[in-house]
Amino acid sequence: MEDNPGDALLLQTTLREKQDPPYQMEIAADLHSGLERMAKGGLDLVLLDLFLPDSSGFPTLQSILKAEPHLPVVVLTGFSDRTTAMRSLQEGAQDFLSKDGLDVTLLDRSIRYAIERFSLLSKMRESQERYFLMAHGSRDGLWDWDLRTDEVFFSSRWKMMLGYADHEVGRTPSEWFDRVHPQDLPSVRGELQRHFAGQSSHFSIEHRLRHKDGRYRWVLGRGQAIFARPGFPARVAGSFTDITRHKNMEQQLALRAYYDPLTGLPNRAFFMDGLARAFARVQRQTLGLFALFYLDLDSLKTVNDKMGHQAGDNLLVAFAQRLKSCVRPHDLIARLGGDEFTVLLEDLASRSEALEVAERIVEAMRRPFASGKGEAISTVSLGVAYSDGPEATVDGILKAADRAMYQAKQAGKSRYEIDGGPFPTGLEGRGHGK
Repeated sequence: MEDNPGDALLLQTTLREKQDPPYQMEIAADLHSGLERMAKGGLDLVLLDLFLPDSSGFPTLQSILKAEPHLPVVVLTGFSDRTTAMRSLQEGAQDFLSKDGLDVTLLDRSIRYAIERFSLLSKMRESQERYFLMAHGSRDGLWDWDLRTDEVFFSSRWKMMLGYADHEVGRTPSEWFDRVHPQDLPSVRGELQRHFAGQSSHFSIEHRLRHKDGRYRWVLGRGQAIFARPGFPARVAGSFTDITRHKNMEQQLALRAYYDPLTGLPNRAFFMDGLARAFARVQRQTLGLFALFYLDLDSLKTVNDKMGHQAGDNLLVAFAQRLKSCVRPHDLIARLGGDEFTVLLEDLASRSEALEVAERIVEAMRRPFASGKGEAISTVSLGVAYSDGPEATVDGILKAADRAMYQAKQAGKSRYEIDGGPFPTGLEGRGHGK
């Protein structure tokens, strides 16, 4: 855009000498016609004289940039003072050149530099805009840790996942690590260190983060480091995905798979795993001893028939609670199904220690249970088997305890029987009889 025909001709002649590749120049003698040409597109750069017949000074540049902000502008003017040059650059021009003594090499370099620089800035803006949209549109919380300055950028979504507003979370790593559940913190730090040491291609770990309300949320943390040189990470960036709902579903499935929904006790599958592990431990220790109780309520069917199945369910729940009170906290209790229960007592000093527990259980179950419709009476028949007995296998000891439980029923119920052996001295007859 140049209103002086002589200057315009000089520019055309000067640029025509550059044939690699050749420039194609169009001339507009005023701002209005220049803006009309710009609107048609297809231009790479504007060479601008700030003083045109219909516009003068920096408003000319401002009009160009407002009309086409994505087109680079090089200011060409007869003024060569530093103030005008700096103001042009501040307003948004890519470069400033004086017409006086204009050098063709300098002009060519300025044009190419302006186009390349503007293209690079445009790509950077696009990248920043893309990142902004991703950060604000993603359901994940994004984070970017500059390890050189030890500052962390946390996206708005990251903060919102934990119940915080933007201004409530700073830029230090402690904003993350101080909220990690104490049990998970060593694993999180260890996984990061392994990645920083080049032992893993990326960082990935599930852990808990404390919400503003004090409760913990499960997240899947993922990230990847950029290394200044091998072994020296410069920054690491990644995301957090809230997996609390998924974890809750996993826990519910685990409860359904391994726990009895009525009593909350472990079920048969859980108990059989525990029994197998108990055998593995005593085989390693050679001197270990454990006992297995097989229990059956004596009158559940009668309670169901007379008081209803809800009363029967209440009886099972009350029985499970009372059974817990009779054993040690670490003993494994399970409901196998119906009215059948098992108890695994490990780390016994002697067989008599188990029989004392059996006696306590039988005696405790002789007291009536509150069923919601009055009192329900249902004693227990209990069979005892030991890990060092003649059937020292998982299935064998379970069958032995089951067999002993039926012996107790046949002998009159509300008692215990031991499979495969005499009573220890001093305990003969204890727990037997009504």
